[in-house]
Amino acid sequence: MKMIERIEQQDEALIVAWKAGGESRFPYLWLRDNCRCSRCRDPRNGQRLFDALDLPAEPRPTLVVLDASVIAIRWQEGHESRYAAAWLAAHDLSPAARARRRPDLRLWGAEIANDLPRADWPAVLADPAIELHLLEGLARYGFALLQQVPVEEGQVAAVGDRLGHVRVTNYGRLFDVVSLPNPNNLAFTAVGLSVHTDNPYRDPTPGLQLLHCLECGAPGGDTVLVDGFRAAEELRQRHPEDFAILARLPLSFHFADADADLKASTPVISTDFEGRVTAVHFNNRSMTALDLPEAEILPWYRAYRRFAAILREPASELRLRLAPGDLIIMENNRALHGRTAFDPNLGRRHLQGCYVDKDGVESRRRVLQRSVA
Repeated sequence: MKMIERIEQQDEALIVAWKAGGESRFPYLWLRDNCRCSRCRDPRNGQRLFDALDLPAEPRPTLVVLDASVIAIRWQEGHESRYAAAWLAAHDLSPAARARRRPDLRLWGAEIANDLPRADWPAVLADPAIELHLLEGLARYGFALLQQVPVEEGQVAAVGDRLGHVRVTNYGRLFDVVSLPNPNNLAFTAVGLSVHTDNPYRDPTPGLQLLHCLECGAPGGDTVLVDGFRAAEELRQRHPEDFAILARLPLSFHFADADADLKASTPVISTDFEGRVTAVHFNNRSMTALDLPEAEILPWYRAYRRFAAILREPASELRLRLAPGDLIIMENNRALHGRTAFDPNLGRRHLQGCYVDKDGVESRRRVLQRSVA
């Protein structure tokens, strides 16, 4: 546990020097807003009991005392707060500490074919540690492979509800990926599909997609996965101006049939306020005509073509032959997926799929982290 060496009061912030080395700076307003006492936080659920406007605009301490591993502050308003060293260390605002709290993502390509994040479904059901390992792998790589899932219709939704919450769409609670004579989507044909984000015409886009293999007798139909985050970083390194274009300008997507008319707009590459890639929306089948100022059109196409070329590079593509009982879980805005063409006249290919909201899966992982020693 981190221990505090000393503290120093400045005009607008408290400096905490750690015995192990280094300093952390905590603004007084941030400290006052994060008081942990029972007058400020409900002791049953930790929720705030005050509004931001209930606090002084510029709170200042009248007394700051370091008592072993706790800092006690008396504020000008008369309120008293206490901050444990462990809590302050866990919420350190320094760049290095904030970097350590970011998700531990591993960018990947074809080279991980023999080292996939995977687990057996019976073991997941029996052992919370194995389930946690699966979900941590999913969070790190953006996809995971479940094996030994019973080859029965409806199992994909059972897995989805175990790991999170199945999202019902116009395709239903689950859907069958088979070759149909009059499909409303090219996914329900035998043609090859380039890698893509599913349903980018929704707002929000589905967080995860699950596909469960029930039959794979047809030649072809191999699953293709590409790490959209890695491809985006490759674009940023090779052509930073093109990365900036795809992260700034929106692209619209559209799907319509007799019962649905769905539209959404988003940049191809989404980033957070510090520039880290958070999502990729890429679907050549569902994109609509660009609605941008004329001067932006040709630069956008140049950027889009370069990104598409990176996605198609052999080093980017992970190819999997799913067997009956295999179930692939994919973060829809990161692990872009496609398939090779197959011949339905020489065998049957049948996958069942469903969509799962990402927040439920992340919640499940964090709950397991609390309970697994």
